[in-house]
Amino acid sequence: YKGFTYQTVDVTVTQEEIDAYVEKVLDSKTTQEEDPSRKGTKVEDGDTLWIDYVGYVDGTAFEGGDSKGNGTSLTIGSGTMIDGFESSLIGKTVGETTTIDVTFPDPYKNNPDLAGKDATFDVTIHYVCRDVRPEYTDEFVNEYTSGTYTTTEEFEDYLYEQMLAQKQSEATQTILEDIRTQALAQCTFDLKDADSKAYYNEFKTYYTNLAKQYGYSLEDYLALAGSTMEDFETTARDYARDTLCQKLFYDAVAAKEGMSVTDEEYEARIDAYLARYGYTDNREEFEKTYDLDLIRENMLFDMVNEKLLEWNTPARAE
Repeated sequence: YKGFTYQTVDVTVTQEEIDAYVEKVLDSKTTQEEDPSRKGTKVEDGDTLWIDYVGYVDGTAFEGGDSKGNGTSLTIGSGTMIDGFESSLIGKTVGETTTIDVTFPDPYKNNPDLAGKDATFDVTIHYVCRDVRPEYTDEFVNEYTSGTYTTTEEFEDYLYEQMLAQKQSEATQTILEDIRTQALAQCTFDLKDADSKAYYNEFKTYYTNLAKQYGYSLEDYLALAGSTMEDFETTARDYARDTLCQKLFYDAVAAKEGMSVTDEEYEARIDAYLARYGYTDNREEFEKTYDLDLIRENMLFDMVNEKLLEWNTPARAE
């Protein structure tokens, strides 16, 4: 685990990256308003409309087919509504109410009772929307950051520091992975599936609970992702074995180098952990939530990582 060389990672933050982030911020704050110049014009494909509608089947309004006068945004061509609804509005006059004829698809999961039925919709096209994008000014920055930063220069300095820290963190993880890969390639582990069962169960439980959140069994959730239980089992076993091997490696390095998390070391590192996990003012709750033994183990692994970076060197540029 000593004497390896690793590939360096570029952590340069460019002005282009900062500008791109600013553009995303401005996009997120873009709103829509009525475009008065489109009043009386014809609806075109791609227009975003503000509409109200009432739907009828056999002359009777049906449940779920009425915007109830609340208004709703609809972009023509988005496929938000059933086939024929949006295309039927093309060429209609903005500011007027029109009647369109459509047929519900069959099957129709949203309401099986409507599957395959003909319907009419009275649609009021209130107006065409236009985007209102804020200007990137000191005033915008002050409002967006609630006064934390008052100029675009201050905001961009902040973005630079944030992006640099993120890139440095990612680079460190990439370098450590490079070192670990080289070190583990020289290790021999005599493991059975039972040895890594706890990590296997941890992996499977996580994805089973994730599937439940979306109302699926694990098998159905995997099928939606284009995978199978057989593939999942392979991935889970690989994850469990790799995780156990990495833990054994860290434990072995720490033991050989006489490294341990003393009470003094724990106190020196705990504040950083509290900040990292959002428990700055609640150490007791953090230690209860994450378990002291697990916290100490993570601290030990951090200590080993710091030494791995010291013991190994970047490769020389060609």
